[in-house]
Amino acid sequence: MSTPGCSSIPPLGGRRKPKNLKLLSFNANGLQKNIPELTNCMSEYGIDIALIQETFLKPNRPRACAIAGYVQLRTDRTYARKGGTALYYSRSLHCCPITIPPLVNMEATGCRLAMTGHRTIIIVSVYLPSPKPLLRSDLRALLALGDAVILFGDFNCKNPRWGCAIMNENGEKLDQLQDRLEFEIIAPSTATYFPHNDTYRTSILDIALTKGVALNLNYIETLNRLSSDHRPVLLKMGPPDGGRPIPTIKITDWKKVSTAFEKIDTPPLNSIPDDIRTTEQIDHAIGALTSHVRTVVKRCEREVPASSDRRKFPPDILELIRAKNKALRRASAYPTPEYRSRARALQREVKARVQEFRNESWSDLMEEITPSHKAFWKITKALKTEGYTPIPPLKRPDGSIALDDAEVAECIADSIETQCSHASPPHDTAHISRIEEEVLQKTSLEPKDDLTPVSLSEVQLLVRSLKTRKAPGLDGVSNKAIKCFPQQLLSLLVAIFNACLQNCYFPPAWKEAEVIGIHKPGNRATSLPAIDRSAS
Repeated sequence: MSTPGCSSIPPLGGRRKPKNLKLLSFNANGLQKNIPELTNCMSEYGIDIALIQETFLKPNRPRACAIAGYVQLRTDRTYARKGGTALYYSRSLHCCPITIPPLVNMEATGCRLAMTGHRTIIIVSVYLPSPKPLLRSDLRALLALGDAVILFGDFNCKNPRWGCAIMNENGEKLDQLQDRLEFEIIAPSTATYFPHNDTYRTSILDIALTKGVALNLNYIETLNRLSSDHRPVLLKMGPPDGGRPIPTIKITDWKKVSTAFEKIDTPPLNSIPDDIRTTEQIDHAIGALTSHVRTVVKRCEREVPASSDRRKFPPDILELIRAKNKALRRASAYPTPEYRSRARALQREVKARVQEFRNESWSDLMEEITPSHKAFWKITKALKTEGYTPIPPLKRPDGSIALDDAEVAECIADSIETQCSHASPPHDTAHISRIEEEVLQKTSLEPKDDLTPVSLSEVQLLVRSLKTRKAPGLDGVSNKAIKCFPQQLLSLLVAIFNACLQNCYFPPAWKEAEVIGIHKPGNRATSLPAIDRSAS
């Protein structure tokens, strides 16, 4: 049996619900030595989720083999050497871990992913150690994890149906179980396993099983790269998009934004009355201003290709990696002992050179590091703390997980309503009555008209103090954009603020916000939020 590693309780991921899905399965035969190249590979191909087998990791090293930008899940083998599975999902994905039921022979690590245009999918990294038999109970337990399931990894099942030269007992059994358990088998067309012993045949052991998945299969292919006796397998599913998208980022020209804001004679702003008085005029002015700002900023944006981690390697290592990948492709097409030995030799050379480069880079950094260095405090924090503490998804009182936005919102709302409701009659009814009468009396008073109006200088001072690295609200207007406002737009803000004061009105557009719950230290992170009554 395997046990989850200490890093196997990750956060509910980001908010991106993809339409397409890129998965990478890789039997690493030792994950630690493959991390640099694996990181580059995942960046180059834009991998959403990577599924790893034979990690050889142990629970006493919970932070081992972390990859920037990805959440790591692990199921480490504790009873013997080798083995173990892992899963990396992008932090931007709306994803969370799942609990794998007890398995007899299989090792597995899984997550639950919310998608656009498709129901939630369970994705599991699976490893069946050889020569253990494939058990129907293990396979059934994994396929029962959800309505849509993808099992991807090293099944150690050989069958000519998916391109193997011979059929073993596990391959025959997997073929028989396909109709009974109602799953589909997806396999690449080229070999994924290249034994170190040249007398053994290559085979296709790394395959995917899908059940209830309505996505289209775009392609599945073996990648001739990385350093292992297995090749990584890339699987892409979803609506056809005509090829691999190139990762891009948006860059905003803020000088151009400032110049564009100077031209305030635009249709959205022209519709704002000169004298804002009513609540309807306030709402209209806010909507027109927001629309104008978003339009200007969008016009001043451009997309550029995202940088690749491969640039971190010097040219000699990149050239060596290219030679190694070329040798792997040659050995895959012509698996002669000579070609396979050459490929393994280059794999060892790449591993040694990459490790040497990482050691040299660390030594150079330690020699030149000073408090003024941009990486000084980042390294200090990393060395002094336990690292990123992930926040798992909420669990309902019945033990089920709240994943979708609506489920999480209802879960939190129900919890707060329960805590704020009186479980028994109030102890002091007279006091409650006095409070209610006082509140009713205050709310019935006429609004005061002697409030000091907001001045332009006050608004200018507040805008200058805004922090540009803060996230924008639901309207998408960032603090950086507000800092680019000319005096005319700031004056419009002053008019809106004063109209709100005169009408005792808080615009609904400014009441909406995204609320992120952060658990208190020492409490169970999966439990529902508790009201801090000591702060009241």
